[in-house]
Amino acid sequence: MTRDSDRTLTDRHAGNWRGPELDALGWTDALHAAAQDVLHAATPDVQPDLLPARVAGVGRGTFRLWTAQGEEGALLAGSMRQDPDSQPVMGDWVVAQRLPDSPDLRVTAVLPRLTTFARAVNGGLSRQVITANVDTVLIVTAPGEDFDLPRLGRYVAAVHASGAQPALLLNKTDLTRDPQPLLAQLGALAPGVPTYALNARSGAGLSDVRAALRPGLTAALIGSSGVGKSTLTNALLGRDAAQTGEVMPDGLGRHTTTARTLYRVPGGGLLVDNPGLRDIAVWDPEGVATGLDVIEEIAADCRYRKCTHTGEPGCAVLRAVQRGQISAAQLEAYHALKGAAVPARRSSRPPRR
Repeated sequence: MTRDSDRTLTDRHAGNWRGPELDALGWTDALHAAAQDVLHAATPDVQPDLLPARVAGVGRGTFRLWTAQGEEGALLAGSMRQDPDSQPVMGDWVVAQRLPDSPDLRVTAVLPRLTTFARAVNGGLSRQVITANVDTVLIVTAPGEDFDLPRLGRYVAAVHASGAQPALLLNKTDLTRDPQPLLAQLGALAPGVPTYALNARSGAGLSDVRAALRPGLTAALIGSSGVGKSTLTNALLGRDAAQTGEVMPDGLGRHTTTARTLYRVPGGGLLVDNPGLRDIAVWDPEGVATGLDVIEEIAADCRYRKCTHTGEPGCAVLRAVQRGQISAAQLEAYHALKGAAVPARRSSRPPRR
């Protein structure tokens, strides 16, 4: 088969990767172009078995995909199992292969992410990707103890860092006589960010949130456990899709969501319901190098040249932790990156003078 005929075959199959079914899942021209590159790189015998799909569920080594034909199970290609960074997360778009001898698809490639919502872990030195290709993140809070402006500000910063657009939702407005002062504080916290007041249980204010969900748009819910995210999910879907918990004396509910789930919203749009996040640290790729550099710079003032920063006298790094210049979590992450921490011991070299 000639190169021109190969391209014709490829283009014919790539042309099939369009349509209202995929558009409703958030398919875009940019994703289509990236998928064509994957298709063109495949051998002619494999090309007819490839198809685009969106990750709607993640299990232990298994995935639930939405394709133009409906929902299907999938496994990872062997080459992808060895590299955690190359594995898909909730909301990813992938190219999968239909195998003749298996009921499951095989994920062979993850398409470039339009947005990546991640939080910093290990003291800010590495990241955990939570969801991908989310357009809007609905940050849910409630009156009372959960209404913590600094934490909500970190949520907003994390959403901006992801490339998505944030919105602030004050749920359970029945817990306060007047929600307006709280809404004013939210507006001052994040000027220009849409703010909504609602009671998901009664339906008050729900129409405003539903209007923000449009066909092809993906929204994600984040917030502390018990602020009513599952109740809000059920209200937006019009059915009991997410398990809800009993309401506690403080007005908050018990934690119920234990896994991320992607739902189709009636009337258009997609919704990700996340497990409750008590707090979140913003992932900043530039901050990783900065954090390491800070510790290395401080370590230059340690008494011993080979200080392990685990208990030696005159350790400038441990002194910096005590003074609050760096956090204990950052130091733990530093040890993890450098290798397992060694027992504290005095160096045989003389101290610096």
